[in-house]
Amino acid sequence: MKLRIGMHGDRRVTKNTRGRPFCGLGAFVGTGPTARAHVYTAANLDEIMPDSHKRMDPVRLARQFEVDMCAVNGGRYWLMDETDVQGGDVVNFDGVNLLYGGEMTEAEMLEQMAKPYSPNLIYRNSKWTWHAGKPVHLLREPNGTVWVMQEFTQDVDPSLSLDTLHQVGSKLKSLPKGWTFETKTLTQELSLDTSRCDGWAAILRDELHCTYQGCGYGADTSANYVP
Repeated sequence: MKLRIGMHGDRRVTKNTRGRPFCGLGAFVGTGPTARAHVYTAANLDEIMPDSHKRMDPVRLARQFEVDMCAVNGGRYWLMDETDVQGGDVVNFDGVNLLYGGEMTEAEMLEQMAKPYSPNLIYRNSKWTWHAGKPVHLLREPNGTVWVMQEFTQDVDPSLSLDTLHQVGSKLKSLPKGWTFETKTLTQELSLDTSRCDGWAAILRDELHCTYQGCGYGADTSANYVP
């Protein structure tokens, strides 16, 4: 494999991230359910356009970097107001600079991309911050777990935008029993910091392929409070 893995780089703090496009890539090593998915994300949002991911050829990149498979994740927009990430090397994938940002198992990455409302774990050193006075879009489980939308995409529903995300609840037809969708305005800053829980975050996608991070999922303590 021609990729150096590990979070050995400096922390990268980016402000004003709400609504900004980003993309990423999973580099898969091994086969079967325990194969590793090395996760790369946009190194500099100033370089990313909504169609930047279309420049990456996953088949050719897998050969170039001597991994078993590459999967491109693109056409997505951040929803937090600030990101703070410690990653690793910045790698140029077909002209798109991506930062090593964490790991999942292959099974979990593929499941969270294909199976709505299925919680999976990712290992990364990240802190997402939503400012007080700003809206957040939440999935609530009847057991008290809350999922905060961290990114949205127009892949399934092209009408989605920052101004229409409050309508997502009416579009979700397959929510698990007892789950609800809510948009609320924060009265205090919300942060999801994986350093509070040994580097692990729980994530899932809804049927529109929007991605959420968990607050109070199991023993997770990444959130400064549950909104």
